[in-house]
Amino acid sequence: MARSRLSRPKAYGGCSFGNEQDEAEMESAMRMRTAMKKHALVLGMILLPTLAMAATPDFSGSWVRNPADSDPMPNQMYWVTREVGGGGGGGRGGRGGRGGGAEVTLTVQQDAKTLQVSQSNEIARKYTLDGKAHARPTDTGIQKAEDTADLEGDSLVIDTVEPFGGMPGNASLKIKETWSLSPDGKTLTITTTRDIPARHQTFKEVYTKTQAQPGAICSAGCIGPQ
Repeated sequence: MARSRLSRPKAYGGCSFGNEQDEAEMESAMRMRTAMKKHALVLGMILLPTLAMAATPDFSGSWVRNPADSDPMPNQMYWVTREVGGGGGGGRGGRGGRGGGAEVTLTVQQDAKTLQVSQSNEIARKYTLDGKAHARPTDTGIQKAEDTADLEGDSLVIDTVEPFGGMPGNASLKIKETWSLSPDGKTLTITTTRDIPARHQTFKEVYTKTQAQPGAICSAGCIGPQ
């Protein structure tokens, strides 16, 4: 009985055409996978910094307080801590006399490590955005206050602990500010909480981004009124 014959690829010189074709296809597929991995790596290197920048809020600009949308300012005398003009890191509401009937304009400069806030073109506060407490002298020079600032998600959180009354032995005033931007970046909301042993108070301030006045400190991002 005749034996069945299995078809085999023709070979010349000991080489099989079928095996060569399979190896070529495998090599081509491997090259394609390698190329795709390289493209994905390059794309990731391009997109990751962009996504990181997009996730970090930028408060830079000139901001005018909107009294209609803001809460009334608290009693200045009740919260006074003997800070004047906002020097040395103070200067918000009860810490420096912001508010009242006059128009309030804040100018903010922000980079990857710091945030600086000025009012009336004078440097009022400078924070290091590292989440660590940084000591500064109070107006009297007798006591120390501590500021802690950090970016938390899409918000900026600033915690301050300073002596209430500015003299040794007095209670501490704890202040927490939470800054947030509207989706279009044109509205800044600052929610402030103040605590001393006898009282707790929270109020909100709303600011509209506007064009910087001549001579004002303003990084890129200031826009004209809409």
